[in-house]
Amino acid sequence: MSLWLSILTLTLMAALVCFFPLLKKNVQKPSVRRDTLNKAFYFERLKEIERDEKQGLLENAEQLKVELQQSLLEDIPQQAAEQINEGKNYGKLWFVSGLLALGIIAVPAYFSVGAWQTEIMLEKSVEKLPHFFERMQTEETNPLSESEMQQFATALRLDLQKDPNNAKNWWLLGQIGLNLDKPQMSLDSFSRANKLDPKNNLYKLAYARILMFSEDTADKLKGSNLLREVIREDHTNIDALSLLAFSYFETEDYKMAAVTWAMMLKLLPKDDQRVPIIERSIRSARDALEAQEKEKHQQITTPNEGK
Repeated sequence: MSLWLSILTLTLMAALVCFFPLLKKNVQKPSVRRDTLNKAFYFERLKEIERDEKQGLLENAEQLKVELQQSLLEDIPQQAAEQINEGKNYGKLWFVSGLLALGIIAVPAYFSVGAWQTEIMLEKSVEKLPHFFERMQTEETNPLSESEMQQFATALRLDLQKDPNNAKNWWLLGQIGLNLDKPQMSLDSFSRANKLDPKNNLYKLAYARILMFSEDTADKLKGSNLLREVIREDHTNIDALSLLAFSYFETEDYKMAAVTWAMMLKLLPKDDQRVPIIERSIRSARDALEAQEKEKHQQITTPNEGK
């Protein structure tokens, strides 16, 4: 409230400085008095000429009237004109100065109020965190919209500024980054979550997954090592086994790919929808392994035949 009162007071002061001189009337008493006397003299002299003309005392009455009019026009007070111009100049000067003063006051006030309003909006975003946590409970039936996810991400970022050691919120921010197609945000967030709680397989798996999708060989290697750590601690982790199997297949280690998929197949129920896909993957890995071994055999036998 005090901020608005200060802004209002300063603005009124600037407006008063700016426009008060423009409201004052320029009183030109000497010039007005002289102009009035000239007009009185003109009409008096005009009456004398007309009277003499009627009495037949003048032959060039019209010429005298013209000369009298000309003398009246030439006798307009020069000083009055100059004072009027000076008044106009001063008015312009005061007007420009006032505008500058208003600008100097208004611009900082605008940014101050804008920053204040932004801060309030950000605080309101943080206050919505409990609401978003509740919405996550119904995510499957009532998924968050993109706008809600943006607000959720903003609220999490602000909360993490106050509590940067909250591993769960870092993991949540990484999940939102995936939904918003922001891989760098997800990578950074999952990395922080895993660093804060390295024994948590959920955070470790999320970090490993995004590393495996990187085109950087070092990232992929780091990701596969994290997957092996997860599997050592939890041999039944289907997600970790699946990612590791694809990693083996991608690096042409078809034997380990088939073995890993076979481990997954043993863990899944027979009616699981993923079973047919895994079975096809195992066959693809075995076929690729057979072709690979044939190629190696040909490379070994061809030089011997040449000898």
